[in-house]
Amino acid sequence: MYHGRIEHALRQALSGRDRPDIARAVGWDESNVNRFLSGNNGIPIGKIDKLIDASGYVLVTTKYLDALMVLCEVGMSCECAKDGGKEKCKGCK
Repeated sequence: MYHGRIEHALRQALSGRDRPDIARAVGWDESNVNRFLSGNNGIPIGKIDKLIDASGYVLVTTKYLDALMVLCEVGMSCECAKDGGKEKCKGCK
């Protein structure tokens, strides 16, 4: 399993053009952002949602993503599946 996905996403968001808007949403100034990125400043639990939202991300469970993968595999818009046919017919491959 790959670790650091959230760290990478936040680093990318806080290093991009949206940095001032994200910092403002969390109530940080430039020094807070720099300390956070350098690992010298944590984030209060009450600000985590604001940071994630402002960065353009949402929290979902693995179960939710697994369900989406199954739906995509079956083919949500496949006429064969909707008509009671096989999940993967020859025409949908």
